[in-house]
Amino acid sequence: MAGSMKLTLDGKEYIATLNDNRTVEDLLNMLPMELTLQRYAGHEYYSSLPKKPSIKGVPMTSVAHAGGIYYYDGWSAFTVLFDDADIAPYEVVHIGDVDERIITTLFAAGEAIQAKIEIS
Repeated sequence: MAGSMKLTLDGKEYIATLNDNRTVEDLLNMLPMELTLQRYAGHEYYSSLPKKPSIKGVPMTSVAHAGGIYYYDGWSAFTVLFDDADIAPYEVVHIGDVDERIITTLFAAGEAIQAKIEIS
């Protein structure tokens, strides 16, 4: 059951198109939620989720792209990328993709950004 979700970052709204997998289903069941996303590694913002979604049987990747939303099980981290990244040997679940306007917003943002995440 793929769908979409709304991310509101510092008052600006973005729509994400979601992939159809178990991790996404579990994430949607946690919504709505508010997170403080921290800038990390020069290419992403992330925050730990309140609960770990399942990754059982879900495809993983080490190649992440700008505008993508990913889940990293090691930190139970919800991440939004503003630059492409090859993160091998680590692997993430591709949750979905956000309107590309988010890339410019995140690239220019500071060390942290407030996020509200809801089903759209």
